[in-house]
Amino acid sequence: MTRLGRRRLHLLVVWSAVILPFLAMGADAPKFKLDHFEGKVVPIKDIVSKFHTKLDKDAWPTWLALVTTDGKVLPLIKNDNSRMFFKEPKLQNRLMRIEGRLLPGSQLLQVIRVYSIRDGKLYEVFYWCDVCVIKRFEKQNCDCCGEPMILREEPIGTAPR
Repeated sequence: MTRLGRRRLHLLVVWSAVILPFLAMGADAPKFKLDHFEGKVVPIKDIVSKFHTKLDKDAWPTWLALVTTDGKVLPLIKNDNSRMFFKEPKLQNRLMRIEGRLLPGSQLLQVIRVYSIRDGKLYEVFYWCDVCVIKRFEKQNCDCCGEPMILREEPIGTAPR
């Protein structure tokens, strides 16, 4: 075997030792099924106050929950995909469809996608930069040009213009 061949073999063995454990972990990674939940996102303090329960002023000041059409209360996990509800109050108290999952053994809802429902039709909800043609799911300034991104609701199946 040539010197170059041995070197290549050595590199292959080293890379295999480094990469194979990561590939094995990926095979065992838990897979989860997404579900759809319909209802209105509301502040938890509003839900609790309906039951004439007094809260401390600092108790759940910013927590939000989806109150489903069948009356379940699912607190939202604040992440990149749910942050729009926390930053855009006009998305609260409206009929929405959330694609996500409940964390195992809990009623905590991890949001994956957000849709609004108007006139029985689904609309994808996102933020858009007309200058850079960039789509995001959080109210912010554009990563590229720094301009404020605007809230868009597009019927499912249409591309942003």
